[in-house]
Amino acid sequence: MTAPACISLSELVADETRPDIALFLPTLYSGGAERVQINLAKYFLDRGLKVDLVVCKYFGSLKDKVPNGVRLVSLDASKVMFSLPAYLRYLRIARPPVVLSSVENANIISCLGKMLSFHRHRLVVRLDNSLSEPGLLPLQMHRWPVMAAIASTFHAADEFVAVSRGLKAQLRRVPGLGKKPIHHIYNPIIGKGFDAQAGLAPELPPSIGSGERFVLAVGRLHKQKGYRHLLTAFARVVKQRPSHLVILGEGDDREELQGLADSLGIAAHVHLLGYKPNALAYMRQASVFVLSSHAEGFGNVIVEALACGAPVVSTDCPHGPREILADGRYGTLVPVGDVDALADAIAANLDKPKPALSNGLKQHLQLFSIDAIGRQYLEELDLFSSTISQNELAKATVA
Repeated sequence: MTAPACISLSELVADETRPDIALFLPTLYSGGAERVQINLAKYFLDRGLKVDLVVCKYFGSLKDKVPNGVRLVSLDASKVMFSLPAYLRYLRIARPPVVLSSVENANIISCLGKMLSFHRHRLVVRLDNSLSEPGLLPLQMHRWPVMAAIASTFHAADEFVAVSRGLKAQLRRVPGLGKKPIHHIYNPIIGKGFDAQAGLAPELPPSIGSGERFVLAVGRLHKQKGYRHLLTAFARVVKQRPSHLVILGEGDDREELQGLADSLGIAAHVHLLGYKPNALAYMRQASVFVLSSHAEGFGNVIVEALACGAPVVSTDCPHGPREILADGRYGTLVPVGDVDALADAIAANLDKPKPALSNGLKQHLQLFSIDAIGRQYLEELDLFSSTISQNELAKATVA
């Protein structure tokens, strides 16, 4: 797939093509929200829609994943919160009828844009992560400025998409949003080419021999992901069951986690491999997949791991794993922060042969397919009634 060239606002001036929808993001960093917007962009494009993908800064590992045919526009902002003037200019030039924004700081900018722009458009805000960390919000002083910004701007959105039931409940509690339309739509994860990607060979370190067991975790190296607890739990597992821990992701906590692995005496068994463009190949080969987060908005990687056939162990954190795992039917849920329970669950799954995907699980995974979720955006939100007739929608659904 050839990625489109990124254009600046100055190049957009002479281009009078009006998009059917603009997808707005901070960057093209390798996060779940970014992957979702790219999947939606491809789905919309395949249905004949003209799609703008607008980023505050053209940066990130997913630059090459943007589908050709999407108009990729960079606002060239040094920081997301400084992007408002450029975003207002984009709205004035491109005149999108619908904007679908994702990620907290970009959502604030899109709401400010709705309040300040003379261009009338429909703004749909995706909430893809928890508004607060676990615990009492009054004690989370570092979140106060962001929550104040959310409370004072989100009312400008026309409607919202919450990617889990827990996030929908959070939005309902934000002052001024009680009567706003809030749609619950899961993330689009599984699409064409999924199995082919999963079937490729992962690039494992030489110290992991052929057929050796390894535990896998995928996600940015950040305290929210609970990797300190995972390393502590794995230190207990590896003493009894020879295995390795592979973590895919980039972030600021690398040195801290590497130091913890050293202090626990498991550095030879822990592999921080950074960002990998095809995490599915590692999931297909993993003996156990673990999500150790303190909080999530959804948990895309759990869906991917299940579809790859990996046994899943996850913390029962708000707000996605329990929904994805159907209350534990399709994986093991453990309490957040319970290192003993996490170690026991990893060890128990290491001892079991990997099961084949059941018919029930295959059917369950259809809830997270790109086709099913894309249809929900087209039908339930009625975003494109002016450009797609019901007959065209039916054809697109069959295609």
